[in-house]
Amino acid sequence: MGSEDLTPSNLNSFLPTGVLPRLSSTPADQTVEWNDITYSFNNLGYRSVPFDTRADIRIVAIGCSYVMGIGLPQSHLFHELFAEKLRSETGKTVAVLNLGAVGRSNDYIARLLHLATPILKPGIVLINFTHPVRREYVSVQNELLTYVPSFRPSNRVLRDIYEHFAGLTSPLDDDLNLFRNYKSVEALLGDSAWLFSSINATDFVRIRAHISLSRYVGAMPQLDKGRDGSHPGPESHKALMERYWERFVASGWSI
Repeated sequence: MGSEDLTPSNLNSFLPTGVLPRLSSTPADQTVEWNDITYSFNNLGYRSVPFDTRADIRIVAIGCSYVMGIGLPQSHLFHELFAEKLRSETGKTVAVLNLGAVGRSNDYIARLLHLATPILKPGIVLINFTHPVRREYVSVQNELLTYVPSFRPSNRVLRDIYEHFAGLTSPLDDDLNLFRNYKSVEALLGDSAWLFSSINATDFVRIRAHISLSRYVGAMPQLDKGRDGSHPGPESHKALMERYWERFVASGWSI
């Protein structure tokens, strides 16, 4: 379940028209077992129900592996818990369309939301912005990749690209990139029902004046670990769900 496979691509593979891009790093239409967890992927490789699933309320959840749900059964993820509470409170059918993917960046979040929103037409969008240092990059070899500083590529081309990124990035450039991605999402979603969180409490500190605090639910609580020993566990996801739910109720949105 690797995140950084070097996969030949072209513009249509990551900026398709009228369809969602296929995730190349995960199997399509398959169920796999890893760390005693079952991961079921839809026809495009996302850990989600099929995107044409009908429901009274369709929720899009997006982020990196925290949202994809490494180390946890799908039912324990914050967005699935949110959906279950929404079903209980409204009596309506609810489907979660999970766009989370391992190792992805805030560039990915903004790009995919622009592609997905017109197609999926969600009633609610729940975003977990990821580590600001990550970037999407298309190499001269025509390959889309994500720069993740903690990752150590074995591929020589990737190693070279990573070394260049390491020399170019800075904390303030990370802030600027987060600002651009956040503002892109804000302009896209406008007054619709959307809320966002972050991985770390400090991620939005320096651009705090430029975000909608009424939509920000805070950082993912770090109360426990999933079965992989690294990602947030069930209590962390439950606590994050409660933050989303509290802010959702306070918003007064009619869904």
